[in-house]
Amino acid sequence: MLEGGISCDVDTLASIYKGYGLGRPGGYTHAEFGMGLENFIRFLEPFGIKATLFMVGEDVKRPQSISCLRDVATQGHEIANHTLTHAQGFRFLSPEEKEAEIAGMEEVCEEVTGKRPVGFRSPGWNISDDTLEILKRRGYLYDSSLFPSSINPLLKFLHWRSMNGRSRDERTTLGLLRYMLAPARPYRTSENRLGGRGDGGVVEFPITVAPAVRLPFFATFLLATGLALFKACYLTLKALKRPIHYQFHLSDFVDYNHPELENQVPQGRGVYVPQALKISLKDKKDLFGKALEIMAADYQFLTLEKWARRIA
Repeated sequence: MLEGGISCDVDTLASIYKGYGLGRPGGYTHAEFGMGLENFIRFLEPFGIKATLFMVGEDVKRPQSISCLRDVATQGHEIANHTLTHAQGFRFLSPEEKEAEIAGMEEVCEEVTGKRPVGFRSPGWNISDDTLEILKRRGYLYDSSLFPSSINPLLKFLHWRSMNGRSRDERTTLGLLRYMLAPARPYRTSENRLGGRGDGGVVEFPITVAPAVRLPFFATFLLATGLALFKACYLTLKALKRPIHYQFHLSDFVDYNHPELENQVPQGRGVYVPQALKISLKDKKDLFGKALEIMAADYQFLTLEKWARRIA
């Protein structure tokens, strides 16, 4: 079988939106953390897949999240680093601030699971090359922050426009523009460039893109474009025997009409609301189930840690 990996950014509404635009008295309930994780793990069970879960430290250390996290970790799913606070403008932070975000999540993860993460993903894939030195110094095996798609300029513009009125840090996404030309398959980075092959770096797991045209091949794009385009891209990837790193978000497995999430989703100008927050859970699971059934027939999916150790 061909080789691949499934990952999920476990971002709660609280870690993404930090409270602005919220209409519910008392703030966020954080209920979607447990709901979404349970739905995602159950979704994977029929396929026997263990996923890599990129967690935000501030979400993980909440009392209601700890038992849930320990449970998925004991089941064999990998817990990876998605920073302490989900700083959208991560690439604009100072080196000291970047390291504090990474180290903060490490501490929480080790306290809860007994294991330090070996993989990192920047919020919004918003990274820069100076993070590489931090990851190497702290003993990371891999990074998964690059999004090498041909439509990055369009996606960056749409995000910038949708966040009108917010700070520069909140309006930025997808990292340096040159990363759109980074290798599309997993590779070892050079010593000081995330977007280039070489020696002395870490393993990089970019989000998979369709060959040649480099259209994104992940859950968000599937929701936006439907199963027909997914199948066309998949058949090309399969024919060329390309590895697949397929990425989800926690929001893909949450029912935002649930009573515990009433008035949780921010509204209004200057707030980007992903499509996954607007579609019913049933419709999302039906679509994702069809996609995963297609891929699982041809691909063996590993955690990114296990996959990276094979590459390294």
